[in-house]
Formats: sequence, C-alpha cells, structure tokens
Amino acid sequence: MLKKLNYISIFVLILTCISCKNEKKNNGLNSNAESELKTDSINAYNELANPDKKETFTISEYNTDNPEIENIKRPEKTIIRNLEIDTTQAFGIWTQDPNGPHADFWLTSESFYVVDYDGEGAMPYILDKNKITIFYNDFIQKGIITSTKNDTLKIKWSDFDVETKYVKFEN
Repeated sequence: MLKKLNYISIFVLILTCISCKNEKKNNGLNSNAESELKTDSINAYNELANPDKKETFTISEYNTDNPEIENIKRPEKTIIRNLEIDTTQAFGIWTQDPNGPHADFWLTSESFYVVDYDGEGAMPYILDKNKITIFYNDFIQKGIITSTKNDTLKIKWSDFDVETKYVKFEN
C-alpha cells in the first residue's frame, strides 16, 4: 500500500511540474527584461488594437471582453539598452504618409506615443540593440529597426513581410 501511495505522489508531483511549466509565458522577452516588467494596469480603451486581426496577447482592465486571456507583463517605463542604432536619428515624429493630416507616432526616450489615439497614447517599449517591442493596451508589437538615416526610419515589423518606411513628419 505504501508503494502505491509513493507512485501516486510521484505522479501528482510530475503533473504539477508539467502544468506549471506550461503556464509560464514570457512573450519572447529575455530574462533580463522579464524582471523589469509588471502586470498591465492601463485605464484606457485601445481603439487601434488589433486593427489587422493580430493575435490578442492581453487585455487591459477596461478591455475585459476576453476573460480567458491574462494581462501581459509590461515595463513601468521604457527600457533602452545595448544600442546598435543611433537614437538621435530614431527619436522623432514619424509618418508613412508625409501628405497626411497627422503623424503616425512620436518615438522618444520615454515612450512610443501613438498619434490620434483614443485614450492614453504613450506606450512603454523596450529597445534592445535594434529590436523594438511596444506594449500596447492589449497586444504587443515587435520589430527590427533596420535604418535611421536621412530622416527615414525603417522598421521590419514581425507581423508583416515587408519593411515599413517612415519619414520625419513636418508640422
């Protein structure tokens, strides 16, 4: 009888370990960034989230219509480290359409600010080498900054097959 209890205990322990391992998610961030993140607590509706039917990674406190998805971990503030790009060239106001009515975003050392955003437009991000990870209210966008030259910013977003070209926005 004691042997049988030992086998059952070992079986339960193995199942617990496997289930805990499967629950752990890091959204592709390295372990250094993991320690600098906290649970999402944005108090805004994200009008722009998931415009291209991107997979939803998280929900914010005010976007709870998908209860089976847990909130992501996000940095309290922007993290910039191990740079391989010239941030003096990358920081600025950017647009895909220089003749459009407004810019697309404003990249600063403090945030990735989405222009024409309903709610809080300043998103924290991680810039590590030339990789950028932006933490929107209910999804994460990742990309690689491939160029910052001649008032042009080129980013290869992970969701798209082609590189996106932005130009400085002239007020």
